[in-house]
Amino acid sequence: MVNSAYLNMTQTLPQFERPLLRIGSIAFLVGAIIAIVSTLFHASTEDPANHLLVFTTYANDDSWIAVHIGQFVGVVMVFAGGFVALYRLLVQSESSMASILAWIGLGLTIMTASAFAVLQAVDGIANRLAVDSWVAAPPEEKAIAFRVAEGVRFIEQGTNSIFRILQGTVAVIFGVVIVKSKLLNRWIGGAGVVIGAATIYAGIDVAYLGFGGLTTTIGISMIIYFIWVGILGGLMWKKSMSMSKSNQEV
Repeated sequence: MVNSAYLNMTQTLPQFERPLLRIGSIAFLVGAIIAIVSTLFHASTEDPANHLLVFTTYANDDSWIAVHIGQFVGVVMVFAGGFVALYRLLVQSESSMASILAWIGLGLTIMTASAFAVLQAVDGIANRLAVDSWVAAPPEEKAIAFRVAEGVRFIEQGTNSIFRILQGTVAVIFGVVIVKSKLLNRWIGGAGVVIGAATIYAGIDVAYLGFGGLTTTIGISMIIYFIWVGILGGLMWKKSMSMSKSNQEV
C-alpha cells in the first residue's frame, strides 16, 4: 500500500523534476565541498585589520586568484543549482504561505549569487591587482598605491557584509519553508534558520567592525553553512530516490 502523501507528491511533481531534484542535490554536495576545500587554501593572517601584513601575504600567495575562482564555482553551484532546485520542490507545497516564501527565497538566491560574483571579482582579482601595483610601485608612489589598495579592501568588506546578510537570509527563508511544507525533515529547516541567523550576524559585524577580530567567526559560520547545505543535498537525494521507488510501486 503506497502512502497517500507520496502519491500526492508524485502527482504534483512532474517526471522531469525528479532528475532536477537530483541535480540540485549534487550541486549542493559538490558545491559545498568545492567551497570549503578552496577556502582551506585561502591565505590568511593573524590580524586581518593590519593591511600592511595582509597585503604582503596576498602578494606572496601565487594561488590567490585560483582559490577565489574555486570559491566562486562552489558557491554558484550551491545557489544557482541547489537552491533553485530546492525552490522548485518547495514552491509546490500545500501551504500557500510556504509557496510564497519559496518565491521570495528564489529572488534572494539570485541576489546572493550576484553579490558573491561581485565579491569574488573585488576580492579575488581587483584586490590582487591593487596589491601587486603597490608592490611594484616606485618608492615615491608607495604610499599612494597603498591607499588605493586599502580602498579596494574596504569595497571588499562592504560587499562581503552584504553577501553574508543575503546568504543568511536565504537559509532562514528556506528553513522556514522546509518546516512549514513538511516535504523534507523539519530539523534541517530549523537548523537552516539558526545557521542563517548566525550568518546574518557575521555580515552585520563585518559592516560595523570590518574583518578585524572576526576571522574565526566568519570562517566558522561559512563552514557550518556549507555543511548544512551538504546535508540538505543528501536529504534531497534521498527524497528523489523515495519518489522514484513510490512511482515504481504504483
